[in-house]
Amino acid sequence: MAWYPGARKMELQPESDSQPSIRPTQFIMHSIAAPWTKERTFEYWRDSTNLESHFGQSYDGSIAQYIGTQTRADANYLANRRSDGTGAVSIETASNLNHTDPWTDAQVEGLIALGVWLHKQHGIPLRICRTASDPGFGYHRLHADWAVGGTNCPGDARVKQFKERIFPGIVARANGTPAPKPPAPPTVPPPPVTPPPVPEYVRPVAFRMIGV
Repeated sequence: MAWYPGARKMELQPESDSQPSIRPTQFIMHSIAAPWTKERTFEYWRDSTNLESHFGQSYDGSIAQYIGTQTRADANYLANRRSDGTGAVSIETASNLNHTDPWTDAQVEGLIALGVWLHKQHGIPLRICRTASDPGFGYHRLHADWAVGGTNCPGDARVKQFKERIFPGIVARANGTPAPKPPAPPTVPPPPVTPPPVPEYVRPVAFRMIGV
């Protein structure tokens, strides 16, 4: 099993040893719909459910790994492990309760770095998954086979970031070029300056008296 050197190792047991092996061909990104740290996510997987992801990420961008990437993790429904032994690597990332907020810049950077490592470690191709079983990169709601009953995860804002920053960043960095920078905020022109009103000229009283 492979362990990402950029993550804190927090191994889940017995899942890490008991679940079947996979050949990783996809990387699927999730929002956990909770503002949890990677440590709190580990506690949830350990104590409250029989599901789990390979990785967890805090808002500060730091990442923990719970299961080796060549072992099945149960966050992606039919993509967890297919009959041919291929499967998806998954990460759950901190978000608000409705997963409507964007990833922080630190999270974006962490996801790009992890994506590059997965490409180099496992040969995951630098493309967005065209079908549910197609090797590549994606986000949870991209294909129906990745979620029981459908999902909006990771949310509209994060899907936009995936398309505009994260996936292009993975491709660029894997190819040795700088990752795209976040778009600059729109420039708001200053409000027009209204000149002060010109006071009405009033003739002095003396002038009015002599008819000037």
